[in-house]
Amino acid sequence: MESTKRIITLGSGVFALMLAGPAMAFVPWDNPSGSTADFFWLNGGSDNGLFGSPTVTGNSFIFFPQAFNASSTNGVADQTNDRLQFELIAKPGFVFNGIAITEIGDYTISGVGSVSVTAGLFVTDLNGFRVADDHFSQTFNSGAANWSGTPSVDLSIMPPDWVHVMVVLDNVLAATSQANSTSFIEKKVTGGVIITIPSPASASMLILGGLAFGRRRR
Repeated sequence: MESTKRIITLGSGVFALMLAGPAMAFVPWDNPSGSTADFFWLNGGSDNGLFGSPTVTGNSFIFFPQAFNASSTNGVADQTNDRLQFELIAKPGFVFNGIAITEIGDYTISGVGSVSVTAGLFVTDLNGFRVADDHFSQTFNSGAANWSGTPSVDLSIMPPDWVHVMVVLDNVLAATSQANSTSFIEKKVTGGVIITIPSPASASMLILGGLAFGRRRR
């Protein structure tokens, strides 16, 4: 498995160009907006709808993709892709400390062929024009087994605080085969874990505010 992580700081002009790219079809979730105890989410969906709509439990989004697979028979290659996207806004007193995506699937190769999965996680700071990203890629040439990958970014080491972010997950599944052979790969579950911590600055302000209020009452 190959994995790379990085953070990029963008000027406002470059960021505007990113958002002004080619228009794509977009399939909203059944629950495109909502909130947890720590943050709000909004504008959730994917380009092709293959991720489906998430079940939100605590600070986690869990997807059960449907028909997210690639299949090759007798030398006819196949490729399937989708791009998941949503925004997160931290509630007062919280910041985004890190984001990790766990992906699970399986594959089967009969004869001579190969399958692969690639993923790119991009987290954009919509207030500070920064992008943190991580990638993984796996290729299999024989057998039948499960696969998994966990792209993640640690935002706690990248001050200042991240409080309004856009999360994008790009996925590509591919399958190839030779004559009299078949290969198949699919994605079964995707879980995105959002880690939040109390913001020290906000906590201090709340404590000082409480002390001042107490003095006024006395």
